[in-house]
Amino acid sequence: MTTSEQSSSVSESEDSVDSNPIQKPDQQDPEVILNKISPFFKVEKTKYGGRGCYAYTTIPKDTLILACNQSISSTIVRPFKKECCHYCYDYFDGKILKFKISKKFGKDLCSIFFCSEICQQKFIEEDTNEVYQESLLLIEKHALTGSNKPEVEKREPLKDEDLSLLISQEWEDVLKWEKSLQSMKPSKRANMIPRIDDSEYLEIKYVVGVLFQMYKVQTENIQSTNTFLHEVNSSNELKQREIELFDILQSSELEKVLKFPYLIYSYINIYKFIKATSLPELQPFINPQAVREIIGRNLTNAFGIWSETSSTTEDREFFGFGVYPSASYFNHSCDPNLIKKRIKNTLEFVTKRDILPGEEICIDYGRFLDEDVEARRKELKEWFFDCGCEKCNIDLENLKI
Repeated sequence: MTTSEQSSSVSESEDSVDSNPIQKPDQQDPEVILNKISPFFKVEKTKYGGRGCYAYTTIPKDTLILACNQSISSTIVRPFKKECCHYCYDYFDGKILKFKISKKFGKDLCSIFFCSEICQQKFIEEDTNEVYQESLLLIEKHALTGSNKPEVEKREPLKDEDLSLLISQEWEDVLKWEKSLQSMKPSKRANMIPRIDDSEYLEIKYVVGVLFQMYKVQTENIQSTNTFLHEVNSSNELKQREIELFDILQSSELEKVLKFPYLIYSYINIYKFIKATSLPELQPFINPQAVREIIGRNLTNAFGIWSETSSTTEDREFFGFGVYPSASYFNHSCDPNLIKKRIKNTLEFVTKRDILPGEEICIDYGRFLDEDVEARRKELKEWFFDCGCEKCNIDLENLKI
């Protein structure tokens, strides 16, 4: 996701280094992958940086141009993990869900919750060798004391050169920590598992979900075909295609750490927790570059999972987020021509009006389109750009008059 015009910082879609440590010799050209997302639009570089989606031909109003059937990875916040279905994200007014996968670790019972037997069974069917459910249960086991972790002291924003040096030094220390971890007996490694807070817990579940998809694609030797996403029949191939699109997304880790330097230590904490607790099956995919890239690609490409509301003024509950790489190439406009709708774990994108050939197809990134231009631009700073869409430019000109 980027902006619709004149962005000062590109939030996604630039060519990036593939963080997947397992390179596939038959990997397709990124441009081929990008232009097999939908028959309605192509993905091209914009005049203001990054990539955007542009209509091939006239697209009538109310046309469904993309349906993302499932995220590549999702995560539910700790307070709602018993009330929001892990698989489809359905929420039943605060009731604890009856269907679950559980495992007892000593005195602690850890569980993954589902709204129905159907969702639970779908999760089980998609879980290669039970690696994903075991990984999630281990996160629950080791996160039980995480909420008591002391808050890291917040630092002033850093200059680019100071930040680069600090990041390099801190991650070099992580490699030393990792060597110590590997030299320890398994019985001693528990002492190396860091405590985590709620925000790190949320991020860890997302990262492990992506790592699992990498493992699954390699283990099952899933190949992708040269077809549009809506023509793909296999759920495994869909995940492979989403992994390929995910590898093209840009990481915004540095931009985020530059703004909030204390996050360096949070990201390192996340890495240490994952490295120290993950199953052997996932270990080949876990290295600092890979985990940093996975975190960085979430920062400006995740879609929030929110409670349903009847109006834009009604407060919403935040349940978590999911990353849908095939939907991450829509840029923002304060006058969008595309409407996003979540139906359980599916995202649908429908045209709000007729779209002309060559016109950029945009969504909005928040629920503040009715606010004044200064408020909108302040909110959009979260995605690291200054919005320069036509509506913002007109509003800014009117302010000068």
